[in-house]
Amino acid sequence: MLLEGSAMRGRGSLGLLASLMLLHGCATTEGPHSAAPISSTTASSTPVGATTTSNAVVPNASASGVSESSSLPLPSIGAAVGANLIDRIRGQFSLPELNDPIVQRHARQIAANPDYLKRVFDRGGRYLHHIMEEIEARRLPAELALLPIVESAFNPEATSRAKAAGLWQFMPATGRAFDLSQNWWQDDRRDVIESTRAALDYLQRIHEITEGDWFLTLASYNRGENAVRRAVKQSKARGKKGDFLSIKLPKETRNYVPKLVALRNVLRNPSAYGVELPFIEDKPYFTAIEKTVSIDLSLAAALAEMSIEDFQSLNPHLRRPVITVSRTNRIVLPIEKAQRYQQNFEEYVAQKAPLVSWKPYTLGKSETLQSLARKADVSPETLAKANGLKNANVQLLPGTVLLAPLVDEDDAMALETALARFTGAKTIEKVMIPGRTYKVRKRDTLAVIAKRFGTTAAKLRELNELAGEPRVGTEIRVEPSRARVLVTDSKGQARLTVR
Repeated sequence: MLLEGSAMRGRGSLGLLASLMLLHGCATTEGPHSAAPISSTTASSTPVGATTTSNAVVPNASASGVSESSSLPLPSIGAAVGANLIDRIRGQFSLPELNDPIVQRHARQIAANPDYLKRVFDRGGRYLHHIMEEIEARRLPAELALLPIVESAFNPEATSRAKAAGLWQFMPATGRAFDLSQNWWQDDRRDVIESTRAALDYLQRIHEITEGDWFLTLASYNRGENAVRRAVKQSKARGKKGDFLSIKLPKETRNYVPKLVALRNVLRNPSAYGVELPFIEDKPYFTAIEKTVSIDLSLAAALAEMSIEDFQSLNPHLRRPVITVSRTNRIVLPIEKAQRYQQNFEEYVAQKAPLVSWKPYTLGKSETLQSLARKADVSPETLAKANGLKNANVQLLPGTVLLAPLVDEDDAMALETALARFTGAKTIEKVMIPGRTYKVRKRDTLAVIAKRFGTTAAKLRELNELAGEPRVGTEIRVEPSRARVLVTDSKGQARLTVR
């Protein structure tokens, strides 16, 4: 780390601002994009909780005319100082009882793992106040605030094998249906504010479809409305009620609703289960800062005096090293960091220091990912990760377009335009397509095999270095490996070409 001791804490001309400019504008071992955090603030150093943002906007004009503003949250009405958010949630539980032995089994499992609740609430405490505020505003059951525990253990980076993502585990198609953007730059399924809005919208819609049955609503959220609707219809056709306990569901969904009810039961009566409830201070944790310009993610974290890891925990939807104003007009920060960020931002901009160090770059003749990394003074791994490439050993060809930290004295407006037009990396790479093989069977000859695969016996003999007929059971090549060019666009759509 380049900043230590008083340099990290300094506020004078040679303190924080000078250090930021050194990190952002001068070459380091990892290049100009990799500004180190100004402090090593972690979630554990402050009370956990979450927030809603109010309509109060506090503008901050800078000397350069560039400004950022904050939608600072107002304290919740009736929230006592030092109150436990968990108690607030417990006081508003309203789902009915679910007389199912699976509920008790999950409750016992929670009680048998005393660190479980602490872990999930340590991780999710920063999001929980915001979630609860939204639930209260819609007059929904407080148990829904616990649903991200069942879905993702409060991990906004969680991705399932089925490609569901975020706290609320939205599938790609469902996310798009509820206005959650998913592109090369960002994935709003991981955005805490947007995904919470979308999840509660979705739950309310399902609740209407299920005619007010919250257990069928939750089962539908997990399994899908159509599948649960069919199960209800089949249950009623058998002369049963068509409620959650009488319908046939896959094992996952059959356990899903009882898990949430078990969590509710343990929190409602912790002494009965020998559990000590965690403490989460009942106050907002984060606020949204409105952006007017693009900025490097690492610089935004540094201006907020946060580690990149802590910054990303509140902005997990941002996928690239640049936060482009054309795609998102806000960042999320802890309330205690918001004013410091604004002050540092204004001082930084007043010095006419660059806010962005990355720009679209097209590989020229003889250039590779490795040569571009050397030119940008970053590691190939850093460049590959910034562009969403699986590894740094990919053989990229000329014409490939990547983000690279190569900004010099480019006009800021031109750079904004270039970033706005850049939909994402386009890679052109050389790949080898494996040849086809065939296992020889009885009565097979090279002539028979050649006819079957549209080739000649002579070509098969040459390809496999055969002097005579192959033996039964031998695996021979019927098509050679072929070099091809694979073009992948910013949407991840790939096509093979011959060049």
